[in-house]
Order: sequence, then structure tokens, then C-alpha cells
Amino acid sequence: MFQFLQRNTSFNLILLPIIVLLLWGSNLLHPEVFVSHYYDETPMIFYQPLMAIQHWNVFAGQLVALLLITANILLLIRTNTSIRLIEKRSIVYVLLYILFSSCLQDFRQLNPMQPALFFVILGMVALFKMYKNERELRTIFECGVYFSIATLFYAPTIYLTILIFIGLITLVSFYWRQWLAAIVGVLTPFALLFTLAFCFDALPQQIAVWRANLLTIHSDLTLTLVPIIYSVFLALVFIISAFYSLTRGIKKVSIRKFYLIFAFFLAIILSAAFFIPYVSMDILFFGLLPVAIYITNYMVNIRQPILAEVLFMIIIAFVVLVHIFPNIPLSLEFLHS
Repeated sequence: MFQFLQRNTSFNLILLPIIVLLLWGSNLLHPEVFVSHYYDETPMIFYQPLMAIQHWNVFAGQLVALLLITANILLLIRTNTSIRLIEKRSIVYVLLYILFSSCLQDFRQLNPMQPALFFVILGMVALFKMYKNERELRTIFECGVYFSIATLFYAPTIYLTILIFIGLITLVSFYWRQWLAAIVGVLTPFALLFTLAFCFDALPQQIAVWRANLLTIHSDLTLTLVPIIYSVFLALVFIISAFYSLTRGIKKVSIRKFYLIFAFFLAIILSAAFFIPYVSMDILFFGLLPVAIYITNYMVNIRQPILAEVLFMIIIAFVVLVHIFPNIPLSLEFLHS
């Protein structure tokens, strides 16, 4: 099955939205199942219209969530044609991203991480275009703007702006105007937002929203047994994949540099999640994409095709189990009742 799915065929492109409908179908059938979080109660400025739709009609809110994941998938497919992230060009990482992000209700329902990820992907594409582009200013300015816009959906993505400067160090020689363009790009949306807020006497409200999203301790994701086991399995596969990719699994220099940036991407996400008390575990959602890319590269290039098939079938099996048994508690006391 995996050998067939890794090909860039029209059938596989059609298959992706079908898989999304199957995995997100329960949300459309039962739109009333919505778990509210701090970012829903005090939404960022760009997330507020989406929450207004959710409050107006719960089905419409779930439909918007489906459209957002579809938009991200289309953007990833487009990215796959413009920037090579897998040496053997493949859309398997898009499929894995779909499978991974479907495993928690918090990620399937309407949330600000999906639209924020859209702009993070645009920012990453702009950053990768800087490779050997020693004097380019517009692209890095746009990169900063994209990451900044993502923050206006989901505030903790502000920590990912560090990645812009890591990318500049990794991809091009130092050129102070590029660093200045990146900083101006990041600050421009913030400057516009707070200027408009000041002009319309909404500055105190905006400051309160930012404080609630960035400087308040929030409860973490509610994790149950099967997702925990699945996460441990994926972590082990990722470690093997990362070792393979960063040591001997990538021959093309540009792709190796892109993967190094993805490693920093994941390091920032993990550091924010585990060491910054104001950041909820929801931010781990953004780590699903680099994990999917690393694992795909390993599975596509592995010398034993049967091993790739086994890993893929285990991933599918875990996804099925997560959807069938989503609420088994970490404590197994229920077995003794």
C-alpha cells in the first residue's frame, strides 16, 4: 500500500480529500461536540470572525474547520511542486500530516492553529527561497509578515519568529539589510494592529487579549491512553528518521539545510511547550508537520520496502484505534470496576 501511495498520481491527490472527509466526518455528524479552550474564550483578532461563525452555528463552525485543513493540504501540495522537501518527490508527508492531526478532537474541531499553520507554511516557503539568495530583501520581509500574521490567529506562534533568523544564518551569508527586512516584516502587522486599536479606542482590549493568550497559565490538552501510546511510537520513529536524515539520508545540500531548519522548528515548539509555563500543549500541533516530513523521508528512502510498509500499517492502525477508543483514561482503573 505504501509503495502505491508514495507516488505522485492523480488518484492519490483525489484520495487526500476523501481521507479528510472520513476522519473529520464525525465532527460534521456531531458538531455539538466542541471543547472550548482559552483561545476560544479570548480569541485573537483574526480568530474572532471564525469564532463568531462557531457561535452562530456549530455545524458551520465545523465546516470552517474542514475548509481550513483542506486549505493547508492544498498549500502543502503546491509547496511540494515548488520546493523539494523529499529527495524522491512524494506527497506522503501530506497524508501523514492529515493522519497525525486527526488524532485529537482539539485538533479536528475549529481552532486557531489551523489558520496559523497556513501562514507558517507560507513563511517557511519564503524562508527556504532565501537559499543562496544573498541580497534578496522582499522575500525575507514577506516571511516576517507571514509569521506575524500567524501570531494574530494563535499568539504562541510568536516564538516561531526566532526561526526566521535561524534560517538566515543557515541559508545565506550575513547581510544586515536582510535581518532588518525580517524584523520590519515581523513588526509591520503588529504596528498596524496596535495603531488601529489606538485610533478606535480599543488598545486596552487588545492588550488584554494578548495578555490572556501569552501571559496566562492555561490547562493543557486532555490526553488519553491510546494517543499517549501513539505519541510514544511516533517519537521513536521520528528519532530514527531524524538520525537517518541528518546523518546520511539526504544528499542534496539545500534539502539538508531545510531539514536542519525543521529540526530547529521542532526544538522551538518543544521548548515552548515544556519550558514556558504560559504555553499550552496545543502548540505541539505545529510540530506534526516537521515530524511528518522527517518520517516520510525515512520511509521513502529506506532500503527495506517491507519495513516502510509495516511502519505505515502501524500508523494506520493507531489512527483507527484513536478514533474508535478516544476516551480510554490513562489510569486503567476502569478495568477493575
